[in-house]
Amino acid sequence: MVKKKSTEKKGEPLLFRNNYVLGAIIILALLIFINQLIIPNAFVVASAGGGTVNLGNFEYGSKITLKPMPLAVGEQPKIKGYNSIVKPLPTISELSVVPSTGDAVQDLLNNIVPTGTPWYGQEAQVSFDDPITSQNNWGTYRALQLTSTEEERWDRIVNSFTCDYCCGSPKNPTIITRCGCAHSAAAQGMAKWFIKNYGDKYSDEEIYGEMARWYALWYPKGTIERIILEAQ
Repeated sequence: MVKKKSTEKKGEPLLFRNNYVLGAIIILALLIFINQLIIPNAFVVASAGGGTVNLGNFEYGSKITLKPMPLAVGEQPKIKGYNSIVKPLPTISELSVVPSTGDAVQDLLNNIVPTGTPWYGQEAQVSFDDPITSQNNWGTYRALQLTSTEEERWDRIVNSFTCDYCCGSPKNPTIITRCGCAHSAAAQGMAKWFIKNYGDKYSDEEIYGEMARWYALWYPKGTIERIILEAQ
């Protein structure tokens, strides 16, 4: 039997003696380098477009908030004994998303509890940075006169919106038209204001979602605790 002459040189590292190993390492290095370039750019694009944050099965962000809603017919709660379920809702205002910190509570504080002044703030005389004055101003819009069609729309929205932390509770939420707190008056006035001034531009769901955004501002502790509990 003729022995094949080895082309390997003694003393050379395996890396240089094995072209497959060398090739694999080069490819891996290139992938790592490209990955480092792609990740920051992907984040910038997401942020420029508003962006979202994920928590369990929930997604929220720039124009998406979270709020407990009454159970639909045949719908089961995620928490036994509760008569509502947390759902994502589109909003009218738009927030700047703060990147995830890895702390779910802090992320919710950063991106569910709003700050600043929404685009309609000057017109409506409200600001997220002044929740009490804004609450009182929203309440004055309950006196707005609506057409019969607008009134039907308003009735549909407010009679499906719940108070979960004041007059009601997560187990037994109260429809805001049956709640006498200032937050309820503000939410009802808010719904009238949007229907009267921007009813042709925004859907019932978006108006509902904007009311929910303000409720997160007025009840931050209850809102965050409920979302965390249901996300688990």
